[in-house]
Amino acid sequence: MNRGILLILSGYLIWGFFPIYWSLLNHVEPTEILAHRIIWSIPILLLFVGLKSSWRNNVRSALGNKGELLLLLVTGILICINWGTYILAVSMGRVIEGSMGYFLSPILNILGGFIFFKERVSRLQKYAIGFATVGSLYYVVSVDVFPWLGLVLALSFSSYGLMRKSMRSSAVPGLLLETVLLLPITALFVIWMVGNTQVAFLTIDRSTDLLLFLAGIVTVVPLVLFTAGARLLPMTTAGILSFINPTLQFLVGYYYFNEAFNADQFIGFIGIWAGLSLYCYSLMKRT
Repeated sequence: MNRGILLILSGYLIWGFFPIYWSLLNHVEPTEILAHRIIWSIPILLLFVGLKSSWRNNVRSALGNKGELLLLLVTGILICINWGTYILAVSMGRVIEGSMGYFLSPILNILGGFIFFKERVSRLQKYAIGFATVGSLYYVVSVDVFPWLGLVLALSFSSYGLMRKSMRSSAVPGLLLETVLLLPITALFVIWMVGNTQVAFLTIDRSTDLLLFLAGIVTVVPLVLFTAGARLLPMTTAGILSFINPTLQFLVGYYYFNEAFNADQFIGFIGIWAGLSLYCYSLMKRT
């Protein structure tokens, strides 16, 4: 198998089975899980960045640019919202809804590229946006509970991707600086939690402590695998493979967690899937 495909598939497989990992921490408040995810990601990111000179140079360059640091703070907040929302979706038993958000993200990226970067949108991509819009609107109006988790995931992730596209910092060094910039706020929140709520870390059992500590590794490793794989693959291949992640999350939600999935939700997803199919076809036509 192509090395790039193997690397990127490994990253997507880890992301795809994220719901199972976070469900093991359902007895912990989502905000505490998010705090640990930020805190323990930093030493792992420092290790990876320290091993690669180009990443070290990328960090140094960003540290000397106040404008870039301000943008990294904004993107850090966006990815923090995304991480926290997904953890909340798992804890609330709404994994399928979460997968919808990640299915929608590429379509929102096309729309954002057209609006903010004046990128050309082909006829097929316009149809893709149309199908996905109709499908998601049908999903929203047909379900009993407004799917705000899926929509927040879609908007936060696509906004993060669009902002990072215009920035100099690459994926791994950028994430290091984002988490470091969020660390003071996270530390203050942890201090508040210790004084005002029941903290799970070091108070429940060793397995909980280990799962919280490993939150950094499971956050950073798939990103590093994805980044390494994407460098070796054409954008078309990487773009099509990106749908493995939400597909796995959808299957995990349906088969592993036995989440309800009715006919109205299925019709909504058909529109989204039709849009994604056209998107993939438009990518293949470029090559």
